[in-house]
Formats: sequence, structure tokens, C-alpha cells
Amino acid sequence: MDPRRDRGRPDLGSQMSQDTPALSVVIPVYNEGENVVPTLRGVVEHTRTRPLEVLVVHDFDEDTTVPVVRRLQAELPQVRLHKNTLGRGALNAMKSGLRAARAPYVLITMGDGSDDPSDIDSMYELARGGADVVAGSRYMRGGRQVGGPLLKRTMSRTAGLSLHWLGGLPVHDATSN
Repeated sequence: MDPRRDRGRPDLGSQMSQDTPALSVVIPVYNEGENVVPTLRGVVEHTRTRPLEVLVVHDFDEDTTVPVVRRLQAELPQVRLHKNTLGRGALNAMKSGLRAARAPYVLITMGDGSDDPSDIDSMYELARGGADVVAGSRYMRGGRQVGGPLLKRTMSRTAGLSLHWLGGLPVHDATSN
């Protein structure tokens, strides 16, 4: 039985072997190159949950991120490369990473450093406490968005509010991962 598919919360301590990570962090990438270094180091250094698995999901072998990750694997043994075979694009990379993840809890974060790795442990604890879904939002109290074009930020905020108020969706950030 896959605990990620079970709606009831199993006793994960009894199901996990020494090799099974407690948490998998999936990072879809597309030509991040050296930009992925602070993200990977940040995830490994700020996340106290162990054992930890970090999956860097790429679409093609020529992706500039691949040699950078291979170089870092000696320093960060929690990190492994995973090639997306479901078709190109961020959504397929996320799906492929979710399928490849070995932990009962999986978190998706971006490779460009736009997500704060210091939030990972608290999100993990919320999930372990019974939350079906835990998602960060730049539009909730305490959230923020750093950088990005004004038009893109405005469109994102408008879409989120429209879906919340007009569509009745219980979310404020429709474009969050």
C-alpha cells in the first residue's frame, strides 16, 4: 500500500525502512545551470527532516542543470537526478517527480530559489499532523512575492482573487504550485 494514496494517516514509522526517506523534495528544472546551487544547498541545509530525498527533475540530458547537479552530488548525497519521461514542461516534470518520489510525503519547490527552504519542515509537520494538502501562498498573511514583472504579478493576483470570489474556490493563490 502506498501511504501517499491512503486517505487515512498510516503509522509511517513502522512502514519506513532505513532506505526510505521521510520526505521527498521534487525540484523541476529547465536550464537552471549554476542558479540551482543555492536552491539545492538551501533545501539540504535548512531541512531538518531526515532521511531526506531531493529529486531534481529534468526534461533532457543537455539541460544545463544536469552537470551542475552531478558535480554537487558528492557534497549533497541526498540529491539525485531524475529524467522526466512524461513529456516536456514543468507540469510533466512535477508529475514525473511525484511518481519517482520514494517518501510518503512529497513537497514540490522551484529550482530558481523563489521558494524559501526554511518553510519545508513546518509544511512537513502540517502534513504529518493530518493536512491533506499543504501549499504556500504569496498572498496569505505573512506571504510575499519577491521580484518579477509588475504585469505578471498583477495578472496572477487578479486570477487568484477572481477564482476565489467568483468561482468559490477556497484558495487565494491559483498559480501556486
